[in-house]
Amino acid sequence: MDNVGSVIERARSISNEELQEFYRGLQEALKSQSISDVIPCLRQLWLSLACTRYRGDVPSDLLMPLWQAVKEPHLGPVMVRVLCAAVLQELSPCQSVCLRGGELSSGPLSSSSLALTLPVVAGVGRYHPDMQVLREQLLTWLTGAGQVDTAAITHVLGCLWGMDNSDGVNLTQEQVDGVSKQLCTWLTTTSTTQPPNPFSKNIFSSRQLVAVTEVDETPSHDMFTVLSVGQYYSPDQFLNMQVFSMMRGWLQKHQSKNGESAAMGLLVDKMCEYCLRLLDQCERKAVVQLDAELQQACLSEVILLLDTMCQQNSSLIPRVFPSIKRVYNRIQNNPTSSINIINILQFLLHHSDAVMYDMGPALNHFFTKILDKQCVDQSLAFEATLFCLENMENLCNNTSVLRKFFPCLLKVFAWQPKTLLAEFVDLLPTMVSEETAIEVLHCLLDLPVITAAMETVMRVEQRASLTLTDLSPEATAQTTPELAYTDPLHRPLFSFILRAEGGLGDTIDRLKVLHDILQDYSTLPRVVICSQAAPVLLRVYLQTVEQEASVDLLARLFPVLLERSSLLYPIKNFQTEVKRVLSEALVWVVQTAPGLLIDNRQEVQELMSSPRNFTGREDVFLHLAWAIGEYMSVTYDRRCTPDIISQYYEVVECLLYELSVSQLGRTETPLQDRARLTAVLMTALAKLATRCQDLMPRVLLCLTKITQQLPASGSQDPGDAVLLARAPVLINLCRMPNVAPLLSSLPAETDDNSKLHQDQNSSSCLLLQLTEAVMKQSQQ
Repeated sequence: MDNVGSVIERARSISNEELQEFYRGLQEALKSQSISDVIPCLRQLWLSLACTRYRGDVPSDLLMPLWQAVKEPHLGPVMVRVLCAAVLQELSPCQSVCLRGGELSSGPLSSSSLALTLPVVAGVGRYHPDMQVLREQLLTWLTGAGQVDTAAITHVLGCLWGMDNSDGVNLTQEQVDGVSKQLCTWLTTTSTTQPPNPFSKNIFSSRQLVAVTEVDETPSHDMFTVLSVGQYYSPDQFLNMQVFSMMRGWLQKHQSKNGESAAMGLLVDKMCEYCLRLLDQCERKAVVQLDAELQQACLSEVILLLDTMCQQNSSLIPRVFPSIKRVYNRIQNNPTSSINIINILQFLLHHSDAVMYDMGPALNHFFTKILDKQCVDQSLAFEATLFCLENMENLCNNTSVLRKFFPCLLKVFAWQPKTLLAEFVDLLPTMVSEETAIEVLHCLLDLPVITAAMETVMRVEQRASLTLTDLSPEATAQTTPELAYTDPLHRPLFSFILRAEGGLGDTIDRLKVLHDILQDYSTLPRVVICSQAAPVLLRVYLQTVEQEASVDLLARLFPVLLERSSLLYPIKNFQTEVKRVLSEALVWVVQTAPGLLIDNRQEVQELMSSPRNFTGREDVFLHLAWAIGEYMSVTYDRRCTPDIISQYYEVVECLLYELSVSQLGRTETPLQDRARLTAVLMTALAKLATRCQDLMPRVLLCLTKITQQLPASGSQDPGDAVLLARAPVLINLCRMPNVAPLLSSLPAETDDNSKLHQDQNSSSCLLLQLTEAVMKQSQQ
């Protein structure tokens, strides 16, 4: 691998000037027709084109000799022609390399020639000037009117299929029907005998025909399929495999909007018979491991193909459904068939209503027994996420699995957060409802914990699978999380955090204990990445709740926001970002339901009763203090009595005094945050006092003390200047009790009232300026 990497690195480092010099050398080698010089140069050219961006600089006088070598067998050996074709395919689409009308039909029609020319032609695609003529020629060969052997048909069909999938190339309905008839013929008339060894030179070898076998090595006496096993395969058998591989795309692209044509209907019927035959073959026990893997791949394609055909023709559902159900019963407990189980669930979602089949047990079995046990499997996790996304509307309207099994889905995200973030941004809103919202919030806040717990379980299981001889001295030493997982006292903590089904409880009382246990894993790369992605999903969750939440849900959400702001997994950046998001959520929750400050006043007052709670929760305190000053008013809730206002005033005043005079406010709390919080608390006190006139003397005394203490403290905090400017304004405002309520209580119906005091065109600004001028004049 190191040698390959060095070769690619050298090819990428080549400059455009060096490449042009190489082109001139290759032209000389082509003219001299020296095979020993041409082959290494062609290999180097292909590598340079594949590894660099200098594709458009190949001179046209070099392209034409390459194209001539591909078209004309007599111009060089096979190796040279293969390399020339590979170079031209790397340059495709290139308008300088194309067949003119009639040129392809007049050339050689052998399989080996078409195998080189047709991929180049297909690469030109819609840029080909004679695309219509070439398409007609390919269709002529496919319908049997041209002189082309069966081996060459595989290349013709591949070229036509490539053109059919390109932009600007569409087959008519008549052409589609003609090709469909041929596809049907190639599916049903394939020989079931093995050809003789094509590499044998023994002219006396036996010509006895041997039938192909099944994967369990029993002779096959039924129609040939991709699961028919032989030592060698004939051209028509290869063609049969090719038709099966392209059939799903062909049916999806050429589904008629005006009803199914006779040719397409016959093809669908024969394809259905072919698929049912494959389902029977998949039930056989393969002798060779490669055949077993081929069975799984074929089963996946068959289920998807049958799903496509049943969507186009519902009359096939009664014929197909029993076979699909039989397959599901056979593989539902097979861990190696998890992807095929997803495909079967897709089929059941589309067609279970047509046969009155209850697919609830199948969905429950998948999420609890398969996805939950194999959520660390990358392919299964990706396919399960896509399944939920593609069927999101159906799953939300007809089932409750997304809301019921969201812990299992979040485990999938927690293990691969970087890969599945975009998908879960779209999927998360479907998990949130009135019943699950709080539990979903706890799970989102615990996403890094889930990742760390999954790491613990995986390491314990890996250790248990090793023998004593495989364990090194380092491997025998168990970490703290591993020891805790094996401890019966802490095992329930892991069981709850890694549950697959919701509804068992929002959270646990010993969550802090689990955080401490898993702290050693907080620096693991997967855990760190999950901690970076979790705030993104948390914002999506809060946006969803904000749009659809009821007052009852907000009443349950508010105390959780307060509680979890101090109970987060110990990753510094994670805690900082999540606390910022939670503090912003507190604002709109209180704006939507201001009465929550009254209903939860005991919790809020307990939180703000000590400045020690401020450390690490600066944003939460700032937004909560602002909300108290803004919304503790009878304007927003008639239950806001003077007694309740006085209770909040006591708490805010006590906190303000402690922040201004205690050493704690100078050491443990950053100076900028202390100044911000002091300013918010001063404003909140003034607003509360204007709504309860008995508090006016106290607020004047408090604000006066603050202005006196700040200069005497000798602090170098630039925020103190703002406080010294803010305090006189608030004092002057409170000295005019008739005007103060008008200025401090802004209209509730105003959309943006945060800066009315600065708006020169608003009456609030004029009143504030007038108040300040009157107070200055009275002091003089």
